[in-house]
Amino acid sequence: DDGYADNLTVAAPLLSRKGMCATFFVASGYLDAGRMWNDGIIESVRRSPLTELDAGPWGRHPLGDWTARGLAAQSLIAQIKYLEPELREQAVARVAHAAKASLPDDLMMSRAQVRQLHGKGFEIGAHTVSHPILAALPDCVASEQISAGRRELEAIIDSRVSLFAYPNGKPGRDYTQRHVAMVEEQGFDAAVSTAWGASASVSERYQLRRFTPW
Repeated sequence: DDGYADNLTVAAPLLSRKGMCATFFVASGYLDAGRMWNDGIIESVRRSPLTELDAGPWGRHPLGDWTARGLAAQSLIAQIKYLEPELREQAVARVAHAAKASLPDDLMMSRAQVRQLHGKGFEIGAHTVSHPILAALPDCVASEQISAGRRELEAIIDSRVSLFAYPNGKPGRDYTQRHVAMVEEQGFDAAVSTAWGASASVSERYQLRRFTPW
């Protein structure tokens, strides 16, 4: 999920050597030097020269060792995740500034790399434009996020995008039946959640379960 550059440089060669197929769900708005909001938090904490981070309304966090930094990142992500997208980006910028960290711009694939991944025989799936929590958006905005992400990817790979992954993906919390209906009405063949489990021929096609790699 998401469209990281290591999908092409690390995962694709491993999968190809084993003769395995995969679908890579790409958030189109982060291609070409974009950065996921949660990576902004993680990299701020990871790259900070400080031993303690004062994140203002999101608390003070010790950064004395890697365990502490991991806990700090988890805490900040949990607090910021469900803000509206614009406020979420503002929060990331504020944390980065407080951490005195410079953030990377090469974590995600470029459009050329998406085409290359598709050219290797892997499927490209839609994952919205900016990875919002769909349940937190007005319906019209959520629907446009779903459709625009797909249009942008189809233009990149010059092929139909038939599958969708709900951002964050927890049924009933991150997306609802309204969003399931949107995906079906927009003509996708199927969609996946992040609900853990195995999917079978009797599974609901627009809420397939998965086991995540981590």
